[in-house]
Amino acid sequence: LYPLADARGRRLELTEDFLIRKLEAIASEIKHEDNLIGQRTTWLVMGQSFLFAAFASLLQQGDVTVITRGVRLMRLLIPLVGLLMPVLVLVAVIGASYAIWHWRAEHDRLCKAVGDQGFEWTPFGPTTWVTVSGQVLPIAVAFGFAVAWTVILIRLQAT
Repeated sequence: LYPLADARGRRLELTEDFLIRKLEAIASEIKHEDNLIGQRTTWLVMGQSFLFAAFASLLQQGDVTVITRGVRLMRLLIPLVGLLMPVLVLVAVIGASYAIWHWRAEHDRLCKAVGDQGFEWTPFGPTTWVTVSGQVLPIAVAFGFAVAWTVILIRLQAT
């Protein structure tokens, strides 16, 4: 027996079939969370490009003496939506990163249990540095867009 237990606290027998199923499940969960991070980052960048383009086209209306109510509303709503999107993506990426961290810890625990039982096992996978550095881009992109829209909103309030 080894130090993994089921939901009722019963120790689980370490068999090759169990190891394969457990490691496949962990790998599947990590891959799923990684894919979600990639999708969210793609959605964010695509959505932001449309919002920046729409906002830039409205800026050309600034010299007109009588600005319609619709343009005024869009000048406020586009930056607000632009700010909300990266904040939500940032929260989702942090959540996915936490889930990945959890699954990697479970993977490491399983690998240690395998080694403790005398099985020949070579654990592999990214180091902590690789894991953390892989999350920097999505977090930095979301943070950067949030800062850009915040600056735009502040500048709009000043005018």
